[in-house]
Amino acid sequence: MVGVLIRMKLVLLRNSMTGERATGMILGGLGGLTAAAITLALSISLSAHLSVAVDILALVYAMWLLGWILGPILVGGQPALRADHFRFLPIPRLRLATGLLGTAFVSIGTAVTLLAFVSLVTFAVQLGVGPTLVAIPATVLQLLFVLLFSRVATSIFSAVVQSRVGGAIAGLLLATMLFVIQGQWVIIVGIIQSGVLRTGLPPVLSSIIQVLPSSWALVAVEAASQSNWLGVLAALTGLVVIIAILFAVWSRLLVLPGAARTIIRGSSGNLVGARHTWCWRAFSGATRGVISKEVRTWWRDPSHTVKIFLPIGWALLWCLSPLTFGSILALPFTAPALALMAMTSAANLYGEEGTALWVTLLTPGAARHDVRGKQWAWLLIFTPLTILATLVFIPLSGQNWAWPWVLASTPALLGGGVGLLVLVSVMALAPGPDPRQGRANPLEQGNSGGQAIYLFFLGLLPPLPALAVVLSGMLLENNLLCWTGSLVGLVTGIGVAWWFGHIAAQRLEKRGPELLSLMRHGKSQEVRETTPEKAVGRSTFLNTMPQWKQFVFLMLCPTLGSLIFFAQGLAPLIIRLSGSHTRVWFLALYLPTAWQWPVIVFMLLLGLGILGAMVPLYLTHKKVWQSLQTEEGFTAALRKDVFE
Repeated sequence: MVGVLIRMKLVLLRNSMTGERATGMILGGLGGLTAAAITLALSISLSAHLSVAVDILALVYAMWLLGWILGPILVGGQPALRADHFRFLPIPRLRLATGLLGTAFVSIGTAVTLLAFVSLVTFAVQLGVGPTLVAIPATVLQLLFVLLFSRVATSIFSAVVQSRVGGAIAGLLLATMLFVIQGQWVIIVGIIQSGVLRTGLPPVLSSIIQVLPSSWALVAVEAASQSNWLGVLAALTGLVVIIAILFAVWSRLLVLPGAARTIIRGSSGNLVGARHTWCWRAFSGATRGVISKEVRTWWRDPSHTVKIFLPIGWALLWCLSPLTFGSILALPFTAPALALMAMTSAANLYGEEGTALWVTLLTPGAARHDVRGKQWAWLLIFTPLTILATLVFIPLSGQNWAWPWVLASTPALLGGGVGLLVLVSVMALAPGPDPRQGRANPLEQGNSGGQAIYLFFLGLLPPLPALAVVLSGMLLENNLLCWTGSLVGLVTGIGVAWWFGHIAAQRLEKRGPELLSLMRHGKSQEVRETTPEKAVGRSTFLNTMPQWKQFVFLMLCPTLGSLIFFAQGLAPLIIRLSGSHTRVWFLALYLPTAWQWPVIVFMLLLGLGILGAMVPLYLTHKKVWQSLQTEEGFTAALRKDVFE
């Protein structure tokens, strides 16, 4: 049976390696290979200092285990082959568990992790023959332990996350995972400056790390190097026992009854009382009803609780982590960071509602009220949080120079974000499991990672005019001009929110039936066309673009351009203007003073140039796409005439 399931998974992987999913798998594989190479390098370079090497490798293996716990949660927690696919087949639990465990070895993540755990063998080779013989089976046991622990943790998490408390925990875990992925340089800088690579971990932390099962294989190798064969036997036996326990627990969790829909009762007294206030009466009845529904959804639905705590945790981690190497520059910008991630986490608002969209489509004129209601509800949730973050962290940091920057960027991020998120949600909807059918994991909401990436980079654009005004005021030493940036940010935010919301409402009215069909059938299943007229316009702008152009247009230019413009241009610019001497990883700040400003300007222009390269790509392919649309329309009309 293991062979049959492995062949099934290979077929699924082969057929799913297309488009955005293939790009994500390739990029994830490259990132995993980089991490595995670093692990191997550490096992070789630290071998001269046994205690330091054991401490560092134990910490690294614990991070690999953490990645296997948080990684599946981050992408929705469901592998290609799931237990519920075989629910109605007469297969014993243990046999099914064995087969599914076998398929777990057929994945890019498992291959990369095995390569990283080979570092245990390379480390043992330098200690002698005995440790090497122990390291080989220990590596296999360690890989089995990580895979099974990941499966058990994901299954338990899927049950826990169906409450609001579980949603809050899930949001903080996702924030941690995103920070680890995006902010590795902060962690690396903190580790290097702490001197851990020279002296090892503090004794208490070292003991705690080595007690974890993720370190038992390493403990066995260390014991073998000291000829402590009783310690070797104890460590390996412990791994075997915990693997057996995890396998038994996972086999019991495999085939569970269908997940019931999560129902959380709450009071609506606050909203009822607010109906009589003057600000509540300012909305029309339809818009007021949508706001009421959306606010209740944000408060009661665990998946929306995740979206509230994810930006909070992400902003705090990013702005507090530089404190590890003595920098407080990021602390005042907690509010803008929160606003940016709040927009990104809500990238697929309409996709999450599933086929409930038909209620809006069947109500004349409801699209505009629905879009505006979603915008106001999002603002009611996140505006107080950003105000609180502004009032707390700027005084706490003592960086009063940051007030104009924060007050200029935050309104633009909030307004631009609430406009962009409804527009992207309508124009680039990602279909997922329909909520009316229930979900085992509230995080299973379609493959919206692409939309989140686009929103993250697009959300950085609305604050630019206001920030340019503040920068001009600082360069000209004009305080009035600096504070004018706040007004520019407010006007920009209001304008972008209204304009993009208007476009989203129009798009929803015109393309609503197509969106509903997309949510019902998904991207991979095309609806059979019965008439030539329905075939017109089936090709979209992106699916007619060559794959290498999609990669350049959607991934390379936005990622590389934003990294150079913001991380190597704008960030060192702010550091220089603030008078700080923190250099971190910014290239310009490591150069002589005379070269710093030219390099900062060069990075800003280079980043804008890479981002601007998207424009000719778009314009060139737009002509090709329009010609294809014209050809499809002509062919359909010709076929209609022939058949009639």
